Parts: sequence; C-alpha cells; structure tokens
Amino acid sequence: MCIIHQDQKIFIDQTDYLKKILQHFQMENACPAPTPLLAEYYLQKHEGPVDSHLQKCFQTIIGSFLYLMLGTCPDIAFTIIQLTRHTANPFQDHLNKALYIYHYLARTQYYSIVYSGDSKLRIYAYTDSDWASNPQD
Repeated sequence: MCIIHQDQKIFIDQTDYLKKILQHFQMENACPAPTPLLAEYYLQKHEGPVDSHLQKCFQTIIGSFLYLMLGTCPDIAFTIIQLTRHTANPFQDHLNKALYIYHYLARTQYYSIVYSGDSKLRIYAYTDSDWASNPQD
C-alpha cells in the first residue's frame, strides 16, 4: 500500500500490488472495462462435481481481490462478495467473471483514496434496497 501526504491531503493506493497481480494472471494488457461486472448478470450456483484445479485458481483470484477490496478498492466489494459465494464449487463461468474484474481494475489501477482536511466535505451513502433486483435473494 502506498500512502502519500501532500498539501493537506492523504492519498492511499495499491497500484504496485495491482500491477503484480495483473502480471501474475497475465492480465496486464487487459482491455479496460467500465464496470466490475456486466449489468443484469447473475451468477448461477454450480451443482456438478468440484474441479480442484479450477477451484484453486478461482480462490487465488478471489483472495487477491479481497486484499484490494479491503485496502483501497471498495468499488469492487459487491461483485467480490457475490463471487465468494461460489468459492467451494466454482465452474468456468465463475472464473470468467472473476477474470473480467481484472479488466475493470486495469482501467482504475491508478485511482487513489483521497482524504482531505477540508471540513466542508461530507460523505453521502446510498443503498439499493432490493439487492439490484437479484432473483436469487
């Protein structure tokens, strides 16, 4: 994590870590995507047998995302939490959607969280009370 103090502001990012995981999963040249997951897409539960190789790969990717999400990328939280539901028995579509998040992260890799000493700033929060119309919930 990189922390920079400059002109009454604090900038926090994980750009170096993100670059490492993009390289590790061979996604450093990923075409940038505007969102972490496509709209109107719902992950389906896999009822078939567990593919241990796919499961290990999927869990490794999810682990790298959790570290980013908890550190400096809260914008991927909803998508990551949806994917974690499938870590016990993922299938190829789950892995593809996890890899798609790297396209979004490639686009936002230089973003930082900025804390300012300006007392006029306010935090506003919104919620989607119907869980984005998810038919599984």
